[in-house]
Amino acid sequence: MSAVGHLKHEYDKVKLRLHGLFTRIEMAWMKLISELEPKEFEAIIKLLQRGHDQAQYVLKHGELPTDEPAVPWELAHGLSILRIGNATPLPQSPDQLQTKVLKDGTLLGCRKWELLDLLWSEALLKWIENLRHHATFGTDPALVTMEREVTLAIAGDWGTGPFNSHAPAVSVANQMQLANADFTIHLGDVYYAGTHSQEDTDMAGWPMGTHGSFTLNSNHEMYSGAHGYFKELAARFPGQQGTSYFALINDDWLIVGLDTAYASDVMNLYMDGTLNKPQIEWMKGLPKRKKLMVLSHHQGFDITGHHKTALYQPVCDALGREPDYWYWGHLHNGIVYAAQGGLHARCAGHGAIPYGTTSELNGHSRVLFSETKDANDPDYPLRVLNGYAKIRLVGEEIFEEFIGEDGSVRWSST
Repeated sequence: MSAVGHLKHEYDKVKLRLHGLFTRIEMAWMKLISELEPKEFEAIIKLLQRGHDQAQYVLKHGELPTDEPAVPWELAHGLSILRIGNATPLPQSPDQLQTKVLKDGTLLGCRKWELLDLLWSEALLKWIENLRHHATFGTDPALVTMEREVTLAIAGDWGTGPFNSHAPAVSVANQMQLANADFTIHLGDVYYAGTHSQEDTDMAGWPMGTHGSFTLNSNHEMYSGAHGYFKELAARFPGQQGTSYFALINDDWLIVGLDTAYASDVMNLYMDGTLNKPQIEWMKGLPKRKKLMVLSHHQGFDITGHHKTALYQPVCDALGREPDYWYWGHLHNGIVYAAQGGLHARCAGHGAIPYGTTSELNGHSRVLFSETKDANDPDYPLRVLNGYAKIRLVGEEIFEEFIGEDGSVRWSST
């Protein structure tokens, strides 16, 4: 098959998938309408309208509106797909919109994984289907003993699968494998919506640690009610004991992995991190160590590091103090923040999703590193390197590196 023929074949497959997706969204919507109270229906319509209006504003002005909080881009195509009102369809293909980088590094375009990729609507579908149907929350967290010298490999938002021949997820996984880490930890997000089949396919290439591997719950897993996520724990991450939170411990360090998605607000599409009571009680009872690290999907700071999120204080309160280190994902960026008080915060959400230079962080006093190196990707010309974080603990000491998909050390603490 010629290159042109192959592209046409792939395009036809996408069109067929989209047609089926739109039909399923309409059916799920009609079913949900019959179950909703009038106030709930009104709230969802308002969300869909905000998603559409936000996209229109960004297309016109090149940045998000500042008069109200941003809403998830998964909502953007909802009004036009469901044919609600007279919403003008948004751009749906690369020939309708040339990709540009927003100041937060996200790619505004219609290619796969870009903000107006129509297939993000699958997350909208699963959110509608599982609005009232969540998996049972596991409450048997693992407490795993580490050696005093241990290596961790951490990647967030890695769950795209090998979507093309040079997918960043594959390159990042290969680099993680070379680290020969004792433990590998995924900070959450399997796309588009954390379904069982997506979890099974996209996580198949996850590099396992020599002593164990863990994966966190996230907003995308919650779009499918976390049903796929908890099945994946049983199949691929048995060391988690069917539970979405865990701890690693040695004589010097306590590392706490949290589920910040399960209790998050469903009507905000699980975008803001929240802790539930079982986790809080467990956190309060954890052994104390001199050094404390937190791992979560949702962030403790906004992207600039200037403002604490609503998650920050509950985490500190439950653990009895501010962590020394906190790694999160959710934002598709690789960012190292300057120490604030005793906290060293890191964003390692750049595991796989294509993203560009985060220009709003240029010259920012609270940012030590933000990825800017061109990935030389012909499919995403504006993409910068994806990567992961490698951490080595030796007694109380910590040595950190951000490793690019090309194997380069992009930032080091030494």
